[in-house]
Amino acid sequence: MGLKYIEQVKSVILLLLILLSLTLTFTIWTYSPSYDLNETPVVDIAIAEKKKLEDVVKPYRLMLSQESSLKGSDNTQITEDVLMWMKNWEIQTVELLNNQASDQQINDYIKTLNRITFFFPAEVPFKIYNNILTFSDYNLPNASFDRLIVEWSENASDKMNIYFISTTTKKVYMANIGQADQEDFIRRIKNQTMDLPVYNEIVRENRLSLYVSTSPQTMSSYSYIEEEIAPEKFKNALFTNPSLVRSNPLGVSGREYTDDSALMNVDYLSKRLSYVHPASESDKVGKTDELIQQSLNFINEHSGWTDDYRYSRINNSTKQVSYQLHFQGMPVFSKDPETEINLSWGTNRVYRYIRPYYAIADAQKGREIQLRSGQDIYNLIHALYENKVQSIDDIAIGYNLSRNGQQPLLNLEPSWYYLSNGSWTRVTPELLGGGKFGLE
Repeated sequence: MGLKYIEQVKSVILLLLILLSLTLTFTIWTYSPSYDLNETPVVDIAIAEKKKLEDVVKPYRLMLSQESSLKGSDNTQITEDVLMWMKNWEIQTVELLNNQASDQQINDYIKTLNRITFFFPAEVPFKIYNNILTFSDYNLPNASFDRLIVEWSENASDKMNIYFISTTTKKVYMANIGQADQEDFIRRIKNQTMDLPVYNEIVRENRLSLYVSTSPQTMSSYSYIEEEIAPEKFKNALFTNPSLVRSNPLGVSGREYTDDSALMNVDYLSKRLSYVHPASESDKVGKTDELIQQSLNFINEHSGWTDDYRYSRINNSTKQVSYQLHFQGMPVFSKDPETEINLSWGTNRVYRYIRPYYAIADAQKGREIQLRSGQDIYNLIHALYENKVQSIDDIAIGYNLSRNGQQPLLNLEPSWYYLSNGSWTRVTPELLGGGKFGLE
């Protein structure tokens, strides 16, 4: 009887083992890991450097009104030194002072005694500059400025003031400056600006004034071997899945990269690449602070700051932000190769991205060039092209970047430029020599 029960127990155990085996086999066959459907591949590409807002949002000129004279400088180092002293300040109670200032009133703000003015190339929102200087207000105005003016008094007991002016909207905001050692600031300003050149104000009827140097200036030219950044790096950084990107030549002077959603063209001659994501195109008007922050973040994602590029222009309608190449603190202009980064924002991501893919490395100093004064340049343009004078928004020195024939050698030559209708035009050597066709 006992043997009979033992056989039955064995049969039950065997059956259980068979069932367990079948269950495990089924589980293995039908197992599927859980994936996040929204997860996209992350490609860790570092092309060059990351930057902060204070590295790319910078004034291009400093103007000092003191002792019945105007002094100025486009020297970046002087401007940055003064801004560094201001980082310890606390800017208090930003209030609207003038809702519609005239051009003459704006001119007066700049030339009033004991004021220093910073000129920005494009409108800077308070919400952006709050990352550079310290504001005590939590609710800053939803506004922008392109002139920042610091005012002080010879009486150290008086508070210092700061003005934010938009030459576009004509709004003027004023704030007090707390935690500032006024005596120390005045002393530093006098020491730092003692040798600055004298500037003239060119007053124009119903227009903002121009500010030009009165003395000639000697600057060096430079040359360097073009350092190309492999376009493949940008392909790997910009496309969601680089392994699926198709590549085809565009004749002998370029190459096309594409997948099912984006396109990148590379121009070998101008060292320019153009990336576009058509499905992201948007006709909504952008907010200035968001566009600047988004463009900075996007370029930082692939460490795309290959040189000294600075915020230079913005178009809220097209949601385009531009960053101009600079060399030794001066803007660099050229028709070939490209010297701007242009980024257009779309729906929740970049829509278009156009930029150079070269870097300035090991620039060698060349011959010295004697530049005329800014006043001479204005007089020359006025004499030859009087109809252009009223449309000029600024006159400044920049570097002209040009190729040395078919060689990979590039030349940087200091030149005068004038700004009109949003574009910088070079005052060429032909014009300075008396030729009729001297603007390019």
